[in-house]
Amino acid sequence: MPRLALSKQYLLLGYTTYFLLSVLSVLYYKERTVFIDIAFHLFQILKDGTFAIQNNRFVAFVTQLIPLTGSSLQLSLSNIALLYSLSFTLLHFTTFAIIGQLLKNIKVAVAFLLFSVLMTTHTFFWIQSELPQGVAFLFIFIALFDNILHKDKIPEYFILAATILLVTITFSHPLILFACLFLFVFYYLSFPGKRKFIVYSGITYLTLYLLKSLFFKTAYDLQAMGGLKNIVSLFPNYFNLASNKNFFKYLLYDYYFLPICLLLNSAYYIITNYKLQITNYKLQITKLILGLVFFVGYALLINLSYSTGADQFYLENQYLILSIIVGFPFAYDFLPSIKEGKTQILIVGFIALAGVIRIYNTHYMYTNRLNWYRKTLAETSALPQKKLVIPADKAPKDLLLMTWGSSYEFWLLSTIEEGVSRSIIIEETANEFDWAMGNNKAFIAKWGTFDYDKLNPEYFKFYDESPYVKK
Repeated sequence: MPRLALSKQYLLLGYTTYFLLSVLSVLYYKERTVFIDIAFHLFQILKDGTFAIQNNRFVAFVTQLIPLTGSSLQLSLSNIALLYSLSFTLLHFTTFAIIGQLLKNIKVAVAFLLFSVLMTTHTFFWIQSELPQGVAFLFIFIALFDNILHKDKIPEYFILAATILLVTITFSHPLILFACLFLFVFYYLSFPGKRKFIVYSGITYLTLYLLKSLFFKTAYDLQAMGGLKNIVSLFPNYFNLASNKNFFKYLLYDYYFLPICLLLNSAYYIITNYKLQITNYKLQITKLILGLVFFVGYALLINLSYSTGADQFYLENQYLILSIIVGFPFAYDFLPSIKEGKTQILIVGFIALAGVIRIYNTHYMYTNRLNWYRKTLAETSALPQKKLVIPADKAPKDLLLMTWGSSYEFWLLSTIEEGVSRSIIIEETANEFDWAMGNNKAFIAKWGTFDYDKLNPEYFKFYDESPYVKK
């Protein structure tokens, strides 16, 4: 099986890319942390002094360990938020290093690098999702798995390491199931002599996934899967969906490398099928079909689940599996077919550079969002009563995207930039918080009220004891 040339250059390219992404993580740490879920998670971590694991997605412990440690060291809120932002990029940086440097699997390392840059645009700023975190552990497992497939004997350490990794993957995000299925089938086709081991490994993962689904199911996951009923209800009008039209627009303006790489993969399999039609023609055609079916099928699955469309940052997180379906065969089969190693590097480097530039250009959207919060804080700073409930019709929904986390976002931004925590919340339905308007010694948020005297004064600097008023 062909190998990638210039291993050191690939490692240097990967380290450079993740360094640039780390710089962006620091520069735009407020855009990344003063943003819905992550502000809520940080609030919970600092309030309770423990992990804020939701929906049994325990993989988040790795990144949440950073703000938890920071609070125990009594770091400032701004430094904790900055390190929290950086931790998500460092997780992928470390994953790439483990795969490429420690496990010395350059193919899988390049595939992981492609996962980080092929599609990532808005999800660079919506960082809390457990899916990219779970994918990091998935790729470490795959690198280890791939190394074992090239050995005659399975080392004893593999069973323990694989079990830990597969359990972690299982308790990350349910959609990783599709990435795992694709990869196991891909390896089943690529290593005919090791199919028994591959099937056993795949069954082990599916068993863990089934057990998790049966005994650790959550209302959130069940609700999220509820959109699958559209597969039946919308049949056969699949291709007239608003979500499909949006997806084609995203492919054109943001995810342009996906169709390009998919076409290159397909061309490679067709050409090698023609050259190897006596020996491996069925293998190549089957890989071609595998990639196309999983790409179209998975994209359609997400689009059917959100048939009327949704915010791009939210859907992009789910689309990210497509970058594995396309990027893994691209790194594993297509790139090694290019004999000139420097050409390989140039191709991956171009994709990585374009990805970094695309992410940078997207920051304006999230900076503008952040500036609205700053403007609101500034405009209300001189009011005699600064604890505010803002009616939904007075908030720019198109700019803010989602508003349920507004109280957490106002808390985080005001405490970092003004040294005083402000109590401001946007109501999503009329009169939603009328019941709490007179509560003068508590912070009102979407998921409850929190008495000032029960919050750590180091990070929750609430001094305003006036009642809430509507703006």
